[in-house]
Amino acid sequence: MEPRHFRRPLLPLLLAVLLGLRRSGALGDGNYTVPARFACRVPAPCDTYVVYRTQSPGYLDLGSISDLFDMSRARIASTNNLTSEDAVLLPDQPLLVPVRCGCTGAWSFANVTYPIRLGDIFYNLAGVSYENLTEYHLVQQMNAELEPTKQEVGQEITVPLFCRCPTPDERRRGVQSLITYVWQQGDSMSQVSKLMNAAGDDIAEANNVTSSFASVMGPPMLIPVRQPPQLPPVLYAASGGDKSRSRRRGITIGLAISGSLVALAAVCVAILAHRRYRKKASVRLGVSPKLSWPKNQFGLESSNSFAHVIKGDNKLLTGVSQFIDKPILFVEEEIMEATTNLDERCRIGSSYYRAKLDGEVFAVKPAKGDVSAELRMMQTVNHANLIKLAGVSIGAGGDYAFLVYEFSEKGSLDKWLFQKPPSALPSSSCTVAATLSWVQRLSIALDVANGLLYMHEHTQPSMVHGDIRARNILLTADLRAKISGFSLARPATAEAAATSSDVFAFGLLLLELLSGRRAMEARIGSEIGMLWREIRAVLEAGDKREAKLMKWMDPALGSEYQVDAALSMAGMARACTEEDAARRPKMAEAVFSLSVLAQPLSVGDAFEKLWQPSSEDNIRIAGSVAAR
Repeated sequence: MEPRHFRRPLLPLLLAVLLGLRRSGALGDGNYTVPARFACRVPAPCDTYVVYRTQSPGYLDLGSISDLFDMSRARIASTNNLTSEDAVLLPDQPLLVPVRCGCTGAWSFANVTYPIRLGDIFYNLAGVSYENLTEYHLVQQMNAELEPTKQEVGQEITVPLFCRCPTPDERRRGVQSLITYVWQQGDSMSQVSKLMNAAGDDIAEANNVTSSFASVMGPPMLIPVRQPPQLPPVLYAASGGDKSRSRRRGITIGLAISGSLVALAAVCVAILAHRRYRKKASVRLGVSPKLSWPKNQFGLESSNSFAHVIKGDNKLLTGVSQFIDKPILFVEEEIMEATTNLDERCRIGSSYYRAKLDGEVFAVKPAKGDVSAELRMMQTVNHANLIKLAGVSIGAGGDYAFLVYEFSEKGSLDKWLFQKPPSALPSSSCTVAATLSWVQRLSIALDVANGLLYMHEHTQPSMVHGDIRARNILLTADLRAKISGFSLARPATAEAAATSSDVFAFGLLLLELLSGRRAMEARIGSEIGMLWREIRAVLEAGDKREAKLMKWMDPALGSEYQVDAALSMAGMARACTEEDAARRPKMAEAVFSLSVLAQPLSVGDAFEKLWQPSSEDNIRIAGSVAAR
């Protein structure tokens, strides 16, 4: 069957109605009403801010972010104390973006001009690109003369961002600005007030909520501030640095101090590990078969109601075959129905949704912009610890609407680490434990390391993932890890630093597995917590480091782990998060060390010391020599 498309027989009438609403200033309709907190209370415009989180793909540099908000790079850089206007930033970092707020009819908006990019539609612009700082009904109403799903590249539209200016009464109470902040899943009032340097009672009053407010829907909120907040320092993607000097120093000192001893021990462990695990090699490091589907399963003669092998002269559909052996076309309407229109209860991971289609469960991801690079990437890689692509869905506008992946029953790792116990897991039929055990966390770390090692050293060309984080790690029914989120993946350059950003992100993931906390978060009664800084203080505590580490570890683990093993894993995480990219270990070294830690062999105890350096230089030495 051919895929069905939504019909729009009443579109001209609808646009006329929306245009009338726009002219009258009534920017709420039957489906959406602007929250009362954004009502126009002050006729004069004001300068304020919105909080925007860097995201991949496409919004990790000031150039793309400045285009999004119609604001100069220099202004954004100055506001956030950035040292460069051209640097690439790491994902999920909050930035303050200056905007000019004023009244549009009865409501307060910061109206910015945005040039349409390839693949843009209003729905994705509002919810994905602008991260719910606007609402797609409002974008439609502000641009009622345009077709919501079909715009020309380069065409300029007006995007209304939620904002409000302080009233005279609020200014008398010391409020300088009302900053628009999109509430994140897992946020609490105390965390947001700490992050934004604002009083929780002021936030509650400005948004007409209680101090215990929580939401998973990501509503835009107003944060009254008496002085601009000091957000966490922005992290940059790794640069090459002085690699040759650092590497020569590490190798020279390593060979002089411990080369012979560690190399001999490495050989012993490698032999023992090979004998014990050679039957399991295909599970840990094996590569599964190429993507393909037998004709009698999804072929043209199949009675399957939701998919068929792409065939014909359609240029877009034919193009899919560049990326998948036998591409499967899924119907957009049935995906939307299966996910209840992308309901949060169906969400798994950062941008995936659970969809049961004709009896089979898949993980679907809304396509954003040009996804041909991601499709090509998924055809290049093929490994047991990387998520598999099953097919695509074509939208009504002729562009890719969804990418369809194999399903991982236990959801994303962030739900297991940061929600106690994990909730809203994608499968209600399975019983889950309250937390991940030490053995499971070690196994997950090894799975992720294996996946990255494959990408860095066993693909042609070598690949960089670019977005390793807990929410992009999906877990199967037996809690084996699969890396997802390849939208930022790219070929690695010849420079050694090309893959070091993945190593840094992997180090952050190790710290989250150890502590059960996010790598960077606001905390009650303390400064912004940064795990990679905390672990340095723990490991440099001398005789007290074991006691400090036990206090720092995730309390949910209890006493089920050996302190030496935890110290070794913490030392590895510290090495991976070195500020000098050239001093970070290779993923081969991380895989080797984690494999040793996973061995139930007494000889492995000696190797727990490999990542427990007594000095900064030995961090690099131990891993470098042990892996060779």
